[in-house]
Amino acid sequence: MISLTIDGREVQVEPGTLILNAARQAGIEIPVFCYHPRLAPVGACRMCLVRVDKMPKLVPACTTPVAEGMVVRTDTDDVLQSHEGVMDFLLSTHPLDCPICDAGGECELQDNAMRYGANQSRFAEPKRHLKKATELGPMVELDQERCILCLRCIRFMREEVGDPALTLHERGNDTVVDVAEGRTFDSIFAGNTIQICPVGALTSRPYRFKARPWDLDMVDSICPHCPVGCHMSLSLRHGDVLRIQSRDSDDVNWAWLCDRGRYGHGFVHQGPRLTRPLVRRGGQLGPADWPEAIDALRKGLAGTVGALGGARISLEAQYLLRRWLREGVGTDHVDHRVQPLTAAIPPGQVGRIDDIDQADLILALEVDLLQEAPVLAIRLRHSVEAGKRLVGISRRKGMLDMPHEEIETPDVARALLELVRGGGALGETFLHAGKVLILWNGRGREIGEAIAEAHRRRPGDTYAMVVGGLGNSYGAEAAGLVPGPSGLDTRGMLEAAAQGELDGLLLVAQDRRDFPDQELLRAALSRVPFLAVAGFLPSDLTVEADVVLPLAAWVEADGHFVNMEGRAQRYFAGASRPGEVWEDWRLFAHLLDYDWDYGHVLEAVRRDLPDLFAADRRTGGPPPHGGYVEPPGVIVGASIFHKGVLPDPLVQAIVPPPRVVLAPDRAEALDLREGHILDLEPGKAEVGISPDLPAGSVMWRIGLEGAGKAVDRLAAVAGPCGR
Repeated sequence: MISLTIDGREVQVEPGTLILNAARQAGIEIPVFCYHPRLAPVGACRMCLVRVDKMPKLVPACTTPVAEGMVVRTDTDDVLQSHEGVMDFLLSTHPLDCPICDAGGECELQDNAMRYGANQSRFAEPKRHLKKATELGPMVELDQERCILCLRCIRFMREEVGDPALTLHERGNDTVVDVAEGRTFDSIFAGNTIQICPVGALTSRPYRFKARPWDLDMVDSICPHCPVGCHMSLSLRHGDVLRIQSRDSDDVNWAWLCDRGRYGHGFVHQGPRLTRPLVRRGGQLGPADWPEAIDALRKGLAGTVGALGGARISLEAQYLLRRWLREGVGTDHVDHRVQPLTAAIPPGQVGRIDDIDQADLILALEVDLLQEAPVLAIRLRHSVEAGKRLVGISRRKGMLDMPHEEIETPDVARALLELVRGGGALGETFLHAGKVLILWNGRGREIGEAIAEAHRRRPGDTYAMVVGGLGNSYGAEAAGLVPGPSGLDTRGMLEAAAQGELDGLLLVAQDRRDFPDQELLRAALSRVPFLAVAGFLPSDLTVEADVVLPLAAWVEADGHFVNMEGRAQRYFAGASRPGEVWEDWRLFAHLLDYDWDYGHVLEAVRRDLPDLFAADRRTGGPPPHGGYVEPPGVIVGASIFHKGVLPDPLVQAIVPPPRVVLAPDRAEALDLREGHILDLEPGKAEVGISPDLPAGSVMWRIGLEGAGKAVDRLAAVAGPCGR
């Protein structure tokens, strides 16, 4: 530890600590603009100048590390004059449009002007005029007049994302921030630049002119859209969610959100919602009260029945749903793995997100982080830049957007087994590395078995995390929403229904686009005698249902989501619930005839699923069984834009256009060209051609309507290919 004195206070800090952070630890505030705790310091604004004894000039506290015996003063006359001077300089060109600026009330420039600025400016010249409200991207607007050139936005994109999309243009007094020449600001992390902007230069298009900070209620929440489980804060006004911002978390997402999480709340208030139960009577689906709907559900789910889904609801609801299916319905035909997924809990030992920072070797198996768990890509990039060894093993090239070693192979499971058995130089590294972390997309039973073998070879220092699946897939698996000893998995249930062998089917928080095989889904729904749907939004699934049960969205109820590391994370109700919707846990408690409130439910979950609330959280699962199997010659990718709840009015603005990508030989065999429009029945998609795909293969992303049928047709024409 290093000892120093700041404003007469003795302080002890770690070596390398900056004066700014040492002062903060002592409760002494030093004003800043350019500094951000998650970005490298640059000392650009000079707002944080302090006096250090034996140094001839004032020094920036945000770039100067402490030294033993250092004496720092933050309140001398020359320091206070420097604060006034910087504020005077910034305000000399800054537009004084606080009454119409979205950042008014939560602007660091306002705060520092009040605390450290002079009562009167020395400048009387006219303000400069630059571009106002320029659209940088679908969600971000830039007001160049307000920009103070702190460079936070540029630094975030370059340091955290590795994307130089933003840059400085011109020089001197004409310097402005703008999109780099020939680029568009379409990054999935663009919304973070809005939140870290210290003034109102970068603003959110969906939130502009909606509210002032003093109008808002802030509620802590957890992102439900992918397995990372990012910490977020809801900004609510009169019960409506107006915006979502990230909450800083060392263990999970640091200070960042992807735009899917930041804007994935539009469905709550801006689209049609299921607001009351519906029951089919005489062939017509009509409104009903809850007792009638629950009675109809109980009567309809009799005989041989199955339940699909549950990865979008709370852990509390998952626990009660499985108890009801087991105790009340008596079925083993249960599966949450509707989207392409074999396992949400890896075999062996479960890794933690901070293992990315500590592992000596990181193996990424078929992982496309930017598509499946974007914020994790930021953390992994930091680890690689710090010297950690990253090896990607996959069937196609270019899945990891950062420096790494790449092993392209048609058989990922076999390649992993060869490695864990000590094959080659990399195999030796695997056997002798201090800690190994395996990231897996959760698809492919053989890969799961190879991960189990890796754990047996190195039982103490090999960990794995599944980055595929939905926001609460881990919770669903831990709660038991998987086939029982004699149960059918998702495909088995759909095939049984299509063959008339299933008497009833319950879909829990599902979207038609979740199902890769649309033809099989249609056949199953057309033949099953009874269909019940519990969810958030009306859809073509609810139109076909015999009973529809409206559920509250995650912002409208209390609960837990369990992320990819098995961490049960609490979120809180904030938004008002429309109509007669119920919390998800309340529905299944009633089906069990439990007169429980939320406290009783949580107590039961903590008692029966203690691993999810334990501090170590390392217990993995057995080698996986069942789950999704890809058709030959097809690679099914996942997309963050088709996770969570869909459709979403806000997210639609940033969803990339549908694409089906083919290997060159497959495209040639089908006489397809780059840019060709493929009729997917319904909808259309653009054809892409990529040499990064294995020969003879085609790739599409789950959630692309009709893509399953299109791929089946392409595969039938061109024939299967080796894997």
